[in-house]
Amino acid sequence: MKKLAELTNKEIINLLSRQAHVELQSSFLYLQYAYWFDNNNFEGIGKFFKAESEEERKHSVQIFDYLNVRGVQVAIDPQQAAFSNLKTHFEKPGEYFEAYLAREHLNYSLLDQIGKQAQQTEEILTHKFIGSMLEDQASSVDEAEKLYAKAQAYSAFPGLFYHLDAQIEKGSQSFDTWRAKQS
Repeated sequence: MKKLAELTNKEIINLLSRQAHVELQSSFLYLQYAYWFDNNNFEGIGKFFKAESEEERKHSVQIFDYLNVRGVQVAIDPQQAAFSNLKTHFEKPGEYFEAYLAREHLNYSLLDQIGKQAQQTEEILTHKFIGSMLEDQASSVDEAEKLYAKAQAYSAFPGLFYHLDAQIEKGSQSFDTWRAKQS
């Protein structure tokens, strides 16, 4: 693996490590959501959240890989990825979308914080790296907001939520396919 210039800024290292753990935690949360939907006969939404889980895991690995090529000894802490103090089960399906939207906003704000800190400390490689992730996250927030609005509307009447499930299932063979169909 090609090594880049060593990253020595402790604050940037800590922010990146925290973000990698938040992404991993998001992956676990979304997988938890997926199984709730699967168990409640919303297989399309379950597939969607499994794809989201995989996407978040990939983000985590990207950040850990970045730290590694910058000469930082990566330390994955299972406690940082644990669900401590996080609500993982909800009574209504729409509440999962509300939690999903909040999580996507959290990821955006944390990435934005890293980008600003990298710019301020003139850590150009990190600023560039985070910039592309931030753009992707902005799209994810936009999609989450649309899904949340749909989930709220479909939750208004009992039984109608299955229509959202069917709509999502049509495009959830993979996250990229689903995302392309939403455009």
